[in-house]
Amino acid sequence: MFNYIGNASFLKERFIISNGKIRSKRKVKKVKVRLPKGGEVEAEDVDFDTIKEDWNEYKLEDGTTLKFKTIISSVIRTAEYDPMTGDPVYHIRSTNVLRVKVPKELKRLPIAKRPDVEGVEVV
Repeated sequence: MFNYIGNASFLKERFIISNGKIRSKRKVKKVKVRLPKGGEVEAEDVDFDTIKEDWNEYKLEDGTTLKFKTIISSVIRTAEYDPMTGDPVYHIRSTNVLRVKVPKELKRLPIAKRPDVEGVEVV
């Protein structure tokens, strides 16, 4: 997880060049990011297109099926590089989505719908 510090320091134009021709330009938003260990680094928002968001599917021994996927909401590239690979360091903001399919024999009626249990009065 990362935190933005203040407002974007400035916007800079970046050109996308393909086959030697300028295809488009986009604004680059520079931000300062506070890292989990307390340090601060300069970074920039990176635009992205979602190509594929598949579900990971797991079958538990009790017959339950879990479907899980992560949805990325923003990507930030820092000015730092991984010392082992030389790759830039990215920070990702995401949301996890979980779907659960439970076998009938493991299900129970919610307490409010059970005929043998009376409702609780809240005062």
